[in-house]
Amino acid sequence: MKIDFRKIETQDIEGNKAYINISKELGNAIYNKTADIGELELAREIYKQGEIEVDAEKASIIDKYVNETFLAFVKESICPVLDDIINPKK
Repeated sequence: MKIDFRKIETQDIEGNKAYINISKELGNAIYNKTADIGELELAREIYKQGEIEVDAEKASIIDKYVNETFLAFVKESICPVLDDIINPKK
């Protein structure tokens, strides 16, 4: 599944839709915290391209860093999408 980290749909405090770009911040978070070469490449891909194909393995990595780095309103938007990729409904 493709995810465009430049256009993550969130809600403001009043429940209105808002779109945020987390591609640079997420890419930097992974890049600055990982010791894994594969995760380093994923960080570069997210940072440079913004929209990437996300499989279950990448979704697990991204989920870990989203939970470590971002505030609740961002987690509320992106984590369910990542969870659906990691644990697809049958």
